[in-house]
Amino acid sequence: MRKLLTSLVAFATVFLLFTPSSFADQKTRNQVVDLAHKYSYAPYSYGGTSPSGFDCSGYAQYVFGKAGISLPRTSRQQATVGDYVSRSDLKPGDLVFFGSPIWHVGIYIGNNKMISAENPSDDVTVASLSGYWGRNYSGARRVIDDEPVEVAETQPETLDQFNDVQLGYWAADQIDYMSNKGIVEGYKGQFMPTDNVTRGAVAKMLTEALGISPSSDKQFSDVSSSHWASGHINALAEKGLIKGYENGTFKPDANITREEIASLFHKTFDLNGSAGNFTDVDENHWAYDQIQSMAASSITTGYPDNSFKPTSEATRSEFTVFLYRAIK
Repeated sequence: MRKLLTSLVAFATVFLLFTPSSFADQKTRNQVVDLAHKYSYAPYSYGGTSPSGFDCSGYAQYVFGKAGISLPRTSRQQATVGDYVSRSDLKPGDLVFFGSPIWHVGIYIGNNKMISAENPSDDVTVASLSGYWGRNYSGARRVIDDEPVEVAETQPETLDQFNDVQLGYWAADQIDYMSNKGIVEGYKGQFMPTDNVTRGAVAKMLTEALGISPSSDKQFSDVSSSHWASGHINALAEKGLIKGYENGTFKPDANITREEIASLFHKTFDLNGSAGNFTDVDENHWAYDQIQSMAASSITTGYPDNSFKPTSEATRSEFTVFLYRAIK
């Protein structure tokens, strides 16, 4: 018996020593991405290094510091630490750099996207590594070490229907509920919670939530019958809930902003009341009353710094939560 106990203790010791560092690394990557989103409410401030205001390198330094990883202060200095990583091998938590010489740094979050403190107009925001950022991409560095796997990795628990929405994610319960009701959908097992939501996707989710049948009666010059969301867009237009633009277009594939959602919800759900007093929405703002009524109806609370960021493009998670609160 004593030999058996000795063997068990030895095995346990070896197991603990060889608990996969790659799992620890994945945990650190998730922590970095979660921290990046946690402080995404912060405004942009040149030279800023705290949640009261960040510039790009100050934001990266602060987020990684919270995860126990020390980074230099500037983006050019940060581009010298860690290990080079090719674009095809990027992993969440890697640092991505832009310009030559380097003038911007972001944190890669997966799905060809990064999050960074961009500028005074956009503050901290998620962006695709295509278009403007793709043209200016100059490289990436990995400061979270990858180690050999000694035993099978333990995967984080996710929603049954979406493998990219972890249990405990701030919008997981609402995404789960709306998915089970058939109001929101994913693609190949993913919900893509941090992707921006398009105007066409909003139309579809709204008609599903309200039980409005699609219509084949064309309403906008740029929404052909072959567009996947045409029936939903037409139906909302027939109900007078959307009007599109003065030139007769709807721009179904354009991302929708938070102020546009407020205007849409104000009309669709007949919202009223006044609350919020957001620091970045004054009485002269075109959607002031709509945003106020949205806050009074407890559909939005804004950000921790009491801002609303009206011109920011909404994510799929944000819109799902807004719609969930509107219909519950």
